[in-house]
Amino acid sequence: MSLLTIFMVLIVLGAYLFSAPQVPAIDSLKNVKFQTPMRIYTADGKLIGEYGDVRRIPVELEQVPLDFINALIATEDQRFFEHSGVDIQGLLRVLKVALFSGEFSEGASTLTMQTARNMFLTRDQRLQRKLVEMFLAIKMEEELSKEEILEIYVNKVHFSHRAYGLGAAAQVYYGKELTDLTLPEAAMMAGLLKGESAYNPISNPERAFQRRNLVLNRMFNENYIDQATYEEAISTPLTATKHTADLDLNAPYVAEMARIEVINKFGRDVAYNQGLIVKTTIDSQQQKVAKKALRQGLIEYDHRHGYKGPELVIEDFDVDATDQLLTLLESTPTVGPLIPAVVLNVADKSIEVLTKDNQVLTIEWAGLEWAAKFISDSRIGNKPEKAADIVSPGSVIRVLQVSEEEWHLSQIPEASAGFVALNPHDGSITALVGGFDFSSNKFNLVTQARRQPGSNIKPFIYAAAFSKGFTAASLVNDAPYVRVNESIDEVWRPQNDNLKYNGPTRLRVGLKRSINTISTRLIDAIGADYTEQFLIKLGLPDEHMDPYQSLALGTASFTPLEMASAYAVLANGGYQVDPYYIQEIGSSVGDILYQASPMLVCDECEQIRIENQIREQRFSPEIRNEPALPMPEDRIAKQVVDPRDAFIIYDMMKDVIHSGTATTQLVRRNSSLLKRNDLAGKTGTANDYKDAWFSGFNREVVASAWVGFSDHRRSLGQYEYGGRAALPIWATFMEQVLEGTPSKEMIQPPGVVSTKIDPTTGKLAALGQSNGIFEFFRDDNVPTEVASQDTEDFNTIYNSNQQERQPMDELFDDELMRLIEDRQATPENSSTEELEKQLDEELNQLLNEAEEQQEEDQEEPADPGSIF
Repeated sequence: MSLLTIFMVLIVLGAYLFSAPQVPAIDSLKNVKFQTPMRIYTADGKLIGEYGDVRRIPVELEQVPLDFINALIATEDQRFFEHSGVDIQGLLRVLKVALFSGEFSEGASTLTMQTARNMFLTRDQRLQRKLVEMFLAIKMEEELSKEEILEIYVNKVHFSHRAYGLGAAAQVYYGKELTDLTLPEAAMMAGLLKGESAYNPISNPERAFQRRNLVLNRMFNENYIDQATYEEAISTPLTATKHTADLDLNAPYVAEMARIEVINKFGRDVAYNQGLIVKTTIDSQQQKVAKKALRQGLIEYDHRHGYKGPELVIEDFDVDATDQLLTLLESTPTVGPLIPAVVLNVADKSIEVLTKDNQVLTIEWAGLEWAAKFISDSRIGNKPEKAADIVSPGSVIRVLQVSEEEWHLSQIPEASAGFVALNPHDGSITALVGGFDFSSNKFNLVTQARRQPGSNIKPFIYAAAFSKGFTAASLVNDAPYVRVNESIDEVWRPQNDNLKYNGPTRLRVGLKRSINTISTRLIDAIGADYTEQFLIKLGLPDEHMDPYQSLALGTASFTPLEMASAYAVLANGGYQVDPYYIQEIGSSVGDILYQASPMLVCDECEQIRIENQIREQRFSPEIRNEPALPMPEDRIAKQVVDPRDAFIIYDMMKDVIHSGTATTQLVRRNSSLLKRNDLAGKTGTANDYKDAWFSGFNREVVASAWVGFSDHRRSLGQYEYGGRAALPIWATFMEQVLEGTPSKEMIQPPGVVSTKIDPTTGKLAALGQSNGIFEFFRDDNVPTEVASQDTEDFNTIYNSNQQERQPMDELFDDELMRLIEDRQATPENSSTEELEKQLDEELNQLLNEAEEQQEEDQEEPADPGSIF
């Protein structure tokens, strides 16, 4: 053996003895766990959010395109399948350079050495790190196959823009799955590894293009591709652009809620880097409908109040300066469905606009005529007569696509809205939209906005009164109300908005018409403290309400989610359920880390308990034969409202839909909801029209919509009641979600009876009384007094007087329902255009005459009264 050989062996042995203690154990590579982001899904498996320090989609080698592997080997390590972790030829070349420079370059790094560095080491060029890297690569080659090393490499390597691994990089640069990458795209990805910044196709497209073609040239020289394929590939333009996470469904408010909750449960590092899979309770179809309904409702409200003008008018406007216009539009963010555009030309009844994606569109008069000038929240100017009354060339505006071929002028709504839907049987949230556009305002109005519910709280006031002995037939005096607080010399005088009063009124009618003085007198009768405690039982937070008579008018402060949760108690028959939105959290390997265990409504459990109590009293243990409950005791939702009261309140609230404060709006939109028998709801309007609400439900879905301004002092405008501003959002959602589903009315519980009563006195109807009506009662609270024989004559006079005082009350209801029934019957029974037209004209005439008066009569906003 020559002295040179011995010398080289001693150098290698010395290097090994120096580096061996610093070589990490590589057992973990056989079960390597990569940093992967948290992914959030709907209940039906649609991706709605991805959060993490890195973007990574782990892949198996079989999924990696052969073109990428060939490009990688051709440029990074031509002898990869031949060496044992260290390329001796390359190493000798680097040693020669090191003798003169004193530093190691990266030229000698094999793919195995790069993998070792990516997994265990830093990127510094010191000799010590290089020696450790070499020996670690050799150990890796002993423990792992070439294929396993390649798989680790393609999953670990960084491609810039937080994309770690080829799977994530394909999404970031091309928005594609790995299997869809073309040869030029695979070559670009391989070339990027030479320098993440220098050859990045987004920040340095020219250098990236040159680098990609160099990679293709290497592939050609290594015989991975032929001449024709090479020439076609190098002539292909660079197409890489940055893509955000490819979500299946846009539900950012829910995704953000889930992100925060997971961090609170597990910490940021686990949440962001261990590939957690979060399954929410959101129904993807309901979520889509809810988002569209909220945006549509806000835009319709905004258009009713006039056009506020262009966002900007370009000075020295040049219609031909397309590049400058596109640059301006590119810096103007899209908000929801509202796209920024510049007006190019203005004709008599149309305009031509340029959008940020370089489309030239024509907006016809149908999309412009709404734009009367905004004066105030309660006033607009005259309708425009020509397009020039609205905009001029150079105006920066918003446009909205309403159909495939039709576009409208629009503007970003200043008002806000929140909407939430949940399952009343367990509280699972099935849809939640916290605002018009998350990117422009991340404040979640469903969970964070505390607003006055106005009349939306009245069903709970009535339920509290029922628990104290009132019934749907109880008479309460609708008359001016005055309360004096002598200790502070203050007078409180809540009023009906139209300043009209009906005298003694049945509670069913009072709830249907949302009469303020009736709910106020109910709290007087049962006590404000008792009312507050009753509301707390429903899940409404006590820290946001005070035990005063003003509770009757909704002067407390609740979020839309809290209101929807309280309405769930009425929808499920009287049981409190807690809202939740995370169903399950799993690890990247399928372990369940968290499972929701909500309280569940068990209709039969209470009956089983009662039967078991009877058995305990009557039978000995040997013969009781007690049936078991169908679910664990600690999972059964607590009963907080008597099921009999919940059913009767539900039946009363059905009148709100069919002949109450919701009816006018539903008829105007020819809503399919009027054909259903299972829906109940309630409007709500706070003082001075500052908050508009609608909450409603059937047995399967509870939903609540709120509309208002972020500035609590600002009014939505005169006559913007809950039935006008918020109901359309709820109705649009319910119409689509319930389409094609059968009605599911609440089942009448034991202990509820139906009895015929006199509509004026609320007493039992006299024998043979022709105008008697049926009403529901608890079996322990049925009227015992019978109306007198002359009641019918009295009713005739009373009703006549009532029609003179309130022409839009029962008379309106009866006529309206006749028209609705005729209209709904027309398509099936007599589909003639003449009859359909006649009914429409008659209906519109009735609505036009009655709308303003009926809205005033039916929906009175809370009035805190006056101090004298």
